[in-house]
Amino acid sequence: MSAPALAAPVEYIKICDAYGAQYYYSPGTDTCINADTGQTNRQTADGIVTGKTAPAQHVDDTDARITRTFENASIAAALASPDLVEGEHFGVRINWGNAGGSDAVGITGAALLSEGFGRKLTGTLGIAFAESAVGGNAGLQFNW
Repeated sequence: MSAPALAAPVEYIKICDAYGAQYYYSPGTDTCINADTGQTNRQTADGIVTGKTAPAQHVDDTDARITRTFENASIAAALASPDLVEGEHFGVRINWGNAGGSDAVGITGAALLSEGFGRKLTGTLGIAFAESAVGGNAGLQFNW
């Protein structure tokens, strides 16, 4: 009696080597997906159409929001206003702020706007720059 013939191997995940390593075909389509990055490539009559899977795009969007959050936090840290004490009428302050690896540089100024009868009105204005964000502040302080 002879040994039964072995069945041919079945390729459960169809490999797509047209775009490099780690690509596979999305089942039932002609779209190749990179297993590491979620990048998609599909050959059309007009050329290669590149995109991202929905989960990969959500990860990119979340990462971008986190980056903007750190930029904005570093801007807030760089916007400290000068503190005018008795006898001072104007002040300038240059600040550096950092949050999550994002740096910002800001410049703020304060000026005594009005003084009399034991009361003071001080105005402040500032601007700060991070990698791709800009922020500012303005304020009034009334002392007595």
